[in-house]
Amino acid sequence: MQELNLRYFHSVAKTGSLSAAAQELHVAVSAVSRQITNLEQRLGLALFVRQPRGMALTEAGERLLAYALRNELELAGVIDEMRGIQKRQQKTLRIACPDGMAWHFLPRIIARFAAGHPDVDFEMKVVDSAQASALVKQGEVDIALTFSLSVDIGIRVVSSHGAAIGALMASSHPLAQKSTLSVKDLADYPLALADTGSTVRYLFDVACRLAGIRLCARVAGNTLGVIYTLVCEHASMVGLCSAISVSGKVESAGLVHKPLTDPPLAQRSLQVQVMAERQLPGHIDAFMAYLDGQLPAAGPGPTAS
Repeated sequence: MQELNLRYFHSVAKTGSLSAAAQELHVAVSAVSRQITNLEQRLGLALFVRQPRGMALTEAGERLLAYALRNELELAGVIDEMRGIQKRQQKTLRIACPDGMAWHFLPRIIARFAAGHPDVDFEMKVVDSAQASALVKQGEVDIALTFSLSVDIGIRVVSSHGAAIGALMASSHPLAQKSTLSVKDLADYPLALADTGSTVRYLFDVACRLAGIRLCARVAGNTLGVIYTLVCEHASMVGLCSAISVSGKVESAGLVHKPLTDPPLAQRSLQVQVMAERQLPGHIDAFMAYLDGQLPAAGPGPTAS
């Protein structure tokens, strides 16, 4: 495949239309269409589904895009090495994760790793799990930590760790003496929950439906900090989150985190994701090894190429 073919293909895949790609490349729409048609004919595969309002990738197109993005990143790395750009002070590690990881756990891990690796800089993006996976697939970040329930093409799951949802409360709370709880136990207490759309809220709502009850949030928020502070300041409040999200902050604040036995709340796992088949620089491998040692074991997760 010629570089020009791939460049035009990449632009159409990214923008979603021939006209937008033509504007980005500063060429005529017909030139873009011709390059895409030539590429598809040479491969004997349909890379796009032509739609009234744009171009959607086929499964074959998704795989070619993953290849193109991976090679672009690896080429950039080789060029940097040849130019001597990757010196001590210029190593950068880009991470994307949801708020549950960004509030306390991941910054603590980064701080500890950075103390022993002064040559590594960090860039951290706080997005939802689906966006984190998309960013690592597109090469915008090196590592994604996600609470994903599935894996997309172009992503490799390095490891998968338990992230069951439990109940956070004050150690003086009436439920704090129980070893385990169910969602039915929470019915008489004010709840602090994540906004609709998060994996915590989705699985909690499923668990409530299966238990035949309807529980509403007294306070809903889109950051773990809101839930944590509410539980700290309100003696009867119960917050929903995973133990790993508040690890290192529970006992020091006089709180406890209790497991919930409802099956849907145990379905979630925390995945460490990278771009499939990408050759990672040494400082990224070193950080992933350190991170893996700090995460609870839950066996290997699914893989995708």
